[in-house]
Amino acid sequence: MRLLLTALLRFLLRHALQFALFIVILLAGRSLLAEWRAYSAGSETVTALRLAADGAEHHGAGLAEAATLRVNALQKASQTASQAAIAARLEQVQTQLAALRARQQPSLFSLPLPDTNTLALHAQDEAARRVEIEVLAQEARYLSALQAAISGEDARYTLARLHAEHVSAYAALQHNLGQRRELEAQHPVAARLPGSDAYAQLSRLEAEGQRLRDINLQAYRAWAAQRARTNNAARPAPFAIDNAALAGALAPVQAAIATSEAQLARNWIARWRAPVLDVAPTAALLVLSAILLPVAIKAFFYFVLAPLAARLPPLSIARALQAGDASLPLPPQGESRISAVSQALLLQPGQQMLIHPAYLQSSPVSSTKRTQWLLDWRFPFTSLAAGMVALTRLHSDVTASVTISASDDPLLEIAVVHLPAGSALVFQPRGLVGLICDSNQPLAISSHWRLGSLHAWLTLQLRFIVFRGPVTLIVRGCRGVRLERAGQGRAISQSATLGFSTDVLYSTMRSETFLPYLRGQQALLNDRFDGKNGVYLYEETPRHGKQPGKVGSWFEGLTDAILKVFGI
Repeated sequence: MRLLLTALLRFLLRHALQFALFIVILLAGRSLLAEWRAYSAGSETVTALRLAADGAEHHGAGLAEAATLRVNALQKASQTASQAAIAARLEQVQTQLAALRARQQPSLFSLPLPDTNTLALHAQDEAARRVEIEVLAQEARYLSALQAAISGEDARYTLARLHAEHVSAYAALQHNLGQRRELEAQHPVAARLPGSDAYAQLSRLEAEGQRLRDINLQAYRAWAAQRARTNNAARPAPFAIDNAALAGALAPVQAAIATSEAQLARNWIARWRAPVLDVAPTAALLVLSAILLPVAIKAFFYFVLAPLAARLPPLSIARALQAGDASLPLPPQGESRISAVSQALLLQPGQQMLIHPAYLQSSPVSSTKRTQWLLDWRFPFTSLAAGMVALTRLHSDVTASVTISASDDPLLEIAVVHLPAGSALVFQPRGLVGLICDSNQPLAISSHWRLGSLHAWLTLQLRFIVFRGPVTLIVRGCRGVRLERAGQGRAISQSATLGFSTDVLYSTMRSETFLPYLRGQQALLNDRFDGKNGVYLYEETPRHGKQPGKVGSWFEGLTDAILKVFGI
């Protein structure tokens, strides 16, 4: 019953967490979609308004140039012909102004703005309308002044008439403002409540007020222009468009652009878009470098350094060691396998065995066992890194049979390598599980650095550990250990090499094909051994470094590289 309740609770908790996760994902997706739609709409709105403003500016410039040429031509004509042409043109301009003002759309630039296509059409139309009104209004004012000057009207009377028109327009505007204040005082709530009669009446008054403000402004500009043109001259100066007033006609469009840009700036997609686009080329270059740089480095190693190393002379440990001529005993012809699941060794009186406790399967009860903390106190780092610590030391007063086996790993096999006196073997301590040596003689181990060899640098094995006989090495290897003669040249995978005799000429050779090396399926270099009497030792299925570049983790790969540098 308890197991059933536990399983039920786990089932409910797992699906409850999934439900909560789905809610979070859906909400985040909805928020992201809303932000993206707002960003797209805002961007399209700003673009449409900018196109409308630019188009209106070009349209206004064309209208201004045409009006200037037309008015100046009228001014230069004879007085009789000019009066009739000016009157006709003035009537035409006033008719156009009335038509343009009649189709005014006060709420065009209100927010929220309509859809993009509608906004673009209305914005272009409204901007062009405002520019046309301004150009025509300036032309009408000038034509009025010019007509008055030509007809002989006193400039003071014209100025007084324009001033009276301005006063009348201003009075009408003030009356409109008073009506609005009175309506808001009588209906303070209903006047702000959409759908009520007071709200509709206030909206009409506001629209009428906007129209009266435009009329008042036009009347003031007409009076100011007449005063400037007729103050010291009988006829007005040549006509010229007031560019500041023409630009002011587009003020609502510019205000709508500023409002839309302010809303767009609050969108987090818009805030991040520019910085992301700024660094995107650099990021793409870094990604491309991360893809191509390893390929270039591997190509350089494969086609330049590896062939160069192959042409260099091989390493010879024997010359520096000055070892004897004794060679390692080889298995019978055609049989190179020297390992088995277990090995039975005879421990003679006067000998001692240093063995890893995990490999000691059976031993006589009469034998003496002690703990030896390191394989060799002269090489503490090597002993620690190779796992040769806390060893069991056995010795017996009579011949004792000891069975060695890898009890914790069914794939490991044990091999016994006898080094007679005078022989020496370069060996990687990672494959060592124990040894047998004389009790009254120190263990003969030495290390040799090869910092000046390109072979050593390319394989990252700068240090070689040498065991000298007489000693018997107990070696482990995955799926078996083999001992073969180097002869005229043999090559094996670096990760499989366990050791080689010191009379072997050691070098490296490039792997046969580039593509497996590029894909990390094969190492760059293989170990090569030459020497008539030399032998080399390797395991059949290496685990260490089986897949170059795929070591499981960065730290593990770094550790393996450091151990390889020290020959471990």
